[in-house]
Amino acid sequence: MAANAAPTEVRIDQVQVQEYATQYIKKEYPFAKDPLLFVDYQENTFVKPNFYNIRYMRAIDGIRYPGNYINLDIDKTGKVVDKQILWDKNVQLPESEPVISAEEARAKFTEQLVPTFSQVFPEQLNKGEKKIGIYETVLSDEWQVDAVTGKVQGDMNQPALEQNTKMSSTNKEIVQPVDSAEKALKRASELALIPTNALNPLIYQVVDGLNSNLSGHFWKVIWRKPIGTEYCSSSVEIHQSTGELTSLSNSCPLDGKHLIVEDEAKQISADYLKKVIPQVASALTLYAIHESSLTLPTRMGDKVYTLTYTANLSGIYYGHVSILIDIQSGEVISVNNSLKGTLPADIPQFDEPKLKSMLLKAYDVTPTYYTPPLNLINKKEDEIIQTNPVTITEDPVKPVLVYTLVRKANYSNYFLDAKDAVWRDFSTAKLITVDQIESRK
Repeated sequence: MAANAAPTEVRIDQVQVQEYATQYIKKEYPFAKDPLLFVDYQENTFVKPNFYNIRYMRAIDGIRYPGNYINLDIDKTGKVVDKQILWDKNVQLPESEPVISAEEARAKFTEQLVPTFSQVFPEQLNKGEKKIGIYETVLSDEWQVDAVTGKVQGDMNQPALEQNTKMSSTNKEIVQPVDSAEKALKRASELALIPTNALNPLIYQVVDGLNSNLSGHFWKVIWRKPIGTEYCSSSVEIHQSTGELTSLSNSCPLDGKHLIVEDEAKQISADYLKKVIPQVASALTLYAIHESSLTLPTRMGDKVYTLTYTANLSGIYYGHVSILIDIQSGEVISVNNSLKGTLPADIPQFDEPKLKSMLLKAYDVTPTYYTPPLNLINKKEDEIIQTNPVTITEDPVKPVLVYTLVRKANYSNYFLDAKDAVWRDFSTAKLITVDQIESRK
């Protein structure tokens, strides 16, 4: 029996992985002489054989520089099987000395930040068909205080002013529940782009759909179309109880009609939302719109508009809907609905100053060198789409020194109940005191 037993898979620990990573970086990237701050280590057990991912962030003179990092996937023999490197060889640090201390920056944050409110759905409260949400207090991590000028930068808590377009509420359509495969196919056919010469659709139910805030079953309908030896697909996911669309995607090529402009894309998306989620469409605001290129192998380089709609009522964030519209044809090719359940009729009121004071205790004010993120270009290697896995710049880069908010590790498993002004466990919703949080390591 012992002779026939399956061999035990060799596993290595974090110390060994870090040793392998150190040797690899020293050999392949000797210019990476600044200290590397350890960010994360994970063992990937979903792929056989297992591999290990280790992530580093660059630090300059003891100050974090998140714009530069090294991420390595390492197998059990110490071989690097995948990597992501972003590094600036020529960093020119600011000449001006900081005039704002960390405590002064905290005072700026305290003065300027406005908390928003979202909903969290603790796992142990949501075993039934109807999900129970608890309002939580949220601060964006995109805010910065310039260490030289003292200026507060960041507007992620507010809708983009130029796109602050509220949808009209004239639509009267009502979506019915979808309680059979036949109804699911009919509803999906009204929403999807069904490819010509597609195979018979696949229709099945899933318990956990892409919208994690909705309970119950979801219908999934998928059409597949042969393209040579490969396939493209068009799929729709519908919530069974509400009949609302939670996701849509299409990877099949489209025939162009005419090039649409931004105003047309806005109108197309607004009409579509009133059709697929009429109950909440009037509460949505267009937050942003931008043009980009697809990286799907079947549609490489095709231009699309991406429109993001948010449900933000009196400072309460209820999620967003992202829509991709093909510029050549004007067709909706992708929808991701992450709205947090049903929007309430009565909007609660919160003690914002108290909640902000409580929430800021969960953050460290940390000096950081900042540069705007690079617009990395997608490229195709060996039929795999990659986003510049290695980007090493030779040109001078001039980061600015800012203070940022970094959530303390002790608070990662807890949220601030906006209604009761208490801290709760994310999974159980049980109360926990600040002293208990602070004492945990």
